[in-house]
Amino acid sequence: MHERAPDRSVWLSRSLVGGRWSVPHEIRLLKYPAVLYGLIGVTSFLVLFAIAARTGLNKPFIPGDDNSQYASIAASVARGHGYKDPVGVWPTKAATDRVPVFPLVLSIGMRLDPRASEQVISRVTNLVCLALAGIAMGALCRRLGLRPGACLVGGLCLSLAPVLISLALQGLSEICFLLVVTAGLVLVFSNPRCFYPGCVVIGLGTLVRPNFIVVPFFFAALALLVTYARKQLTGSMALRGALALCLTTLPALLWMVRNDAITGRFPLLTTDYGETFYGSNNDVTANQLQYWGYWTFPDNIPGETPKKILATRMNDVDLNDYYYQRGADWIESHPSALPRLLLGKTIRSLALVPWSDSPSWQEFAVFTLRLVFLALVLITMPYWWHAIDRRYLLFLGALAISHAVTTVMMYGLVRFSFCFFEIFTAPCLALGLQKWVTTSREGRAAVGA
Repeated sequence: MHERAPDRSVWLSRSLVGGRWSVPHEIRLLKYPAVLYGLIGVTSFLVLFAIAARTGLNKPFIPGDDNSQYASIAASVARGHGYKDPVGVWPTKAATDRVPVFPLVLSIGMRLDPRASEQVISRVTNLVCLALAGIAMGALCRRLGLRPGACLVGGLCLSLAPVLISLALQGLSEICFLLVVTAGLVLVFSNPRCFYPGCVVIGLGTLVRPNFIVVPFFFAALALLVTYARKQLTGSMALRGALALCLTTLPALLWMVRNDAITGRFPLLTTDYGETFYGSNNDVTANQLQYWGYWTFPDNIPGETPKKILATRMNDVDLNDYYYQRGADWIESHPSALPRLLLGKTIRSLALVPWSDSPSWQEFAVFTLRLVFLALVLITMPYWWHAIDRRYLLFLGALAISHAVTTVMMYGLVRFSFCFFEIFTAPCLALGLQKWVTTSREGRAAVGA
C-alpha cells in the first residue's frame, strides 16, 4: 500500500517542530550552496546596478579626495608606471601613503578597459566587490552554522546596505576591505586546511585599512583574558594560535619591508597617519562645530604652512613625522580641550543622523535603515548571544576595541564604524532572527498541542 500524503494540519504541525516537511520546497532549495550564493549574487547585482544606472557612474570625483587618489595610483599601475600618485605632491616617487590592495584591484578593471574613465572603473569595481562581499557574508553565515534562510538574510544585509551602496558609488576603499576580511573569515571557519590561508587573507585587510593591523593583537589579548578561550590555549592549540597571529600580520610585514627599501624607515606601514593624526587633533576639530570630532586638511588649520610648500622642503617620511609631531604637540598643550574633542569623536562615530547643514530625505532614509539594523541586532541579542560561535564573538570584540582606539586617536565617522564593526554583526542578526522564528514556532506548536 502507498503511504497517504499528509493533510495540511499534519504538515503544519511537523513544520512547526522541525519535522520532515520543516521547510517548503522552494525554500529547501537554499540548502544547496550554489542556489543560496547564486540568489544572493543575482539579487545584489540587479539591485546595485539598477541603482548605479539611475545615479550615474561617470560623475567626477573631487580632486584630492581619497577616491581620486586611489584611482590615480591604480591608473599609474595599469599603465605600467609603477605604484605612484601622479596627482600627488610627489608625482614621480613611489607612493607610501596609501596601502596597495584597493588600488591594485582597481588597476585590474583599468587594464581590462583602458578607455573607460577612472570614475566608472572605481564605481563598477566597488559594486562588483559589494555583491561578492554579500556572497561571502552568506558563506560565512553558513560556516557559522546558520540555516539557509538566515544565510540569505545575512548576505543581503551586507550587499544591499544603503550605507555601503553609498560608499561604493563614492569609489571608496571600505567595500574592498569588507570583501577581503569576510572572505578570509569564510576560509578560517571552513576546515583545518583552509585555516592558515584564511589568516593570510584576513591579514590583507590591513593593506586596505591600515588600522586593522591592531585587530589580530586585540584578538590574541582577548583569547588570553577570556576564561573559556584561555582554557583551550594549551599545547598544540597555543602553537596554532601563535602561527595564525604571525600569518595574519604577514601581509603588513611584507609591505613594511617594501617601504623600508624605499624610505629607509622600519617599521612603516603608511606615511598618511601623521596627516590623519594632526588633521583630527587641532583647534579646528576641537572648536568648530562643522568639524567637531571629525578631520580637516592641515592646510585648513590657522597658521599652518600649506602641504605643497612643505613637500618642497621635506620627503614623505619627514612630512609624516612633522604632522604627527604637530598633532602630539597640540594634545600636550591643550589638555582642557581633549574631553570636548573626544566627545565629538564619539558622537561622530555613533551619529544616526546625517551630519550636514541640509541633509536630503535620501540621507535620512539611509540613516533610518541603519538605525533599524542596529535596533534589530540589540533586540535579538538574547537569541544570538549564547548561540553564536565564541571565536566569532572574540573577533567582534577585537573589532570593537580596535575601532574605539582608532576613534580616540584619530576621529569618528559613520563610514568607519559601520564598515569596521557594525556590518560584521550581520551573522548575529541573522542568527537572532533564526532563533526567534524557531522559538515562536515551537511556542505556537506547544499551544496548539
